[in-house]
Amino acid sequence: MKIYVKSNFMVPGLKDEESIELDCSGITLRRFLDELSARAPNPIEYVRPGAKTLDPAEWEVEINGLPYQHLSNCLDASLKDGDTVTIRIMVLGGG
Repeated sequence: MKIYVKSNFMVPGLKDEESIELDCSGITLRRFLDELSARAPNPIEYVRPGAKTLDPAEWEVEINGLPYQHLSNCLDASLKDGDTVTIRIMVLGGG
């Protein structure tokens, strides 16, 4: 199963690739983010343990252009082969 990844930062563990190959036929967004984190040299905590949503001050995630919060299962939404997951890190401004 191939999932395409778009981001506004260099996703650790993806190298210069635009997709990730998984050895399964179905996976939830939560498990996908955990798998992506596990592939990084220094794991990123996209999903905090026990959380039902991502921290909106840290992450914005879409599946095929739709914010994951608009999907009925949110983090437990199923991904399909060829889906695109967009991950944006939220940049805090200050001065």
